[in-house]
Amino acid sequence: MIENIPLSQQKIFENNIEQILERAVELFKKTGLTDLANKWERILKAYTNKKYLT
Repeated sequence: MIENIPLSQQKIFENNIEQILERAVELFKKTGLTDLANKWERILKAYTNKKYLT
């Protein structure tokens, strides 16, 4: 799916995903759901690491 999108739009799409994950982590921390925040933080780290490797 993402292969058919122009490069400029791919960057926007990737940044949006990263922002959504960051906001989810912040929300879970604010609401006291630390276990869930930790899990989503690991997902965010894995996503950003993969993004920078490619």
